[in-house]
Amino acid sequence: MALLPFENMNGDPNQNYLKGIIPSILEEDISSSGVVQVVDRDNLETVLEEQKLQYSGLMNEENALEAGRLLGAKYMLGGSYVFLGQDIFINIDLIDVETGRTRTFSERGYQENTVHALSEKLMEYLTGEASYFQSPEGERSILALKQQEPGTVELFSYIIDARVYIDEEFVGYTTGDRTVPLILKVAPGKHTIRLHLTKNFGVVKLPEVTFSDWEEDFELLPGGKLILEDKTRHFNETLYELQQLIRDDLDLRIQEGDSRKVITESAGFLDRTGQKVDIELSVIWERNQEDPEEAIASVTLKYNGEEHAYRYTSRQGRVDEFEQTIGKVRLEMDLSCRSEWNWELDYSVWRTDVYQGLHREVY
Repeated sequence: MALLPFENMNGDPNQNYLKGIIPSILEEDISSSGVVQVVDRDNLETVLEEQKLQYSGLMNEENALEAGRLLGAKYMLGGSYVFLGQDIFINIDLIDVETGRTRTFSERGYQENTVHALSEKLMEYLTGEASYFQSPEGERSILALKQQEPGTVELFSYIIDARVYIDEEFVGYTTGDRTVPLILKVAPGKHTIRLHLTKNFGVVKLPEVTFSDWEEDFELLPGGKLILEDKTRHFNETLYELQQLIRDDLDLRIQEGDSRKVITESAGFLDRTGQKVDIELSVIWERNQEDPEEAIASVTLKYNGEEHAYRYTSRQGRVDEFEQTIGKVRLEMDLSCRSEWNWELDYSVWRTDVYQGLHREVY
């Protein structure tokens, strides 16, 4: 294969350094495959000089075929690039000297891996087998330093004075004002941001209900701007929201002709093992027609389709509390008859496999 210099489509001489970088990475990948031999650059230049040909004209099909035959190359590989301010669009053209057919491959990015990805496409086309040239080391930018200006990360958080780490390096504290971001200058590329306050704050992973600091991977382009919102919360706040499945109340106002209420509510969750739990609660709350000083709550709780029925009563002037545990939920009822005209029922269903303070036991 004869590898030709690449064309700078922007025409900006400050970007000409990529003419050498891109073909060099391609040549290293192709040569390391052990399958394709790259024509020595000196031999290529000698043939061009003898035939009075220019690099710029070699991707013309007729010239490419002629130069390929003179060099003993089966393929001619050339290409071009366009600098887009934050990354590069790279195009390579592969000409089969025997058939004159051209195959084009393209990638967009700013890292060595961008060129390695082109090499992988090229070698898979030539050999029919997958090749792997990308690596963590290949995440280095191929842009000149002046084209790698830091980007800006604006981090919004309501947490006060949490420690902020980027790639495990401490970079500052959160402002505690969700309307005023912490502004960070960060080198372009892939990074991880993490916040730490105390073991009482962070994020909860579901359905396992495990606890950790909030962290997020991000990629920042040269000179780019990225807005991130901290998801850190107090663990007990999150646990309370997970616990509470159903919660409401019913009033009977007898003077207004209100002597019976019927409700049906449903909820569901994945328990900590990932199993689905479905809940359906039905409540009939009514004044006892035979005994006006008594109110009756007829309750049916379906737990994964299995019915559990209960009957609770309360008399005028009393407050009665009832509680039942079914599977991984707890039913709570609070019945009160403040007067013969005003009767109240508070009801709720809670998860029992999570609870306040759980994070202190497992984190």
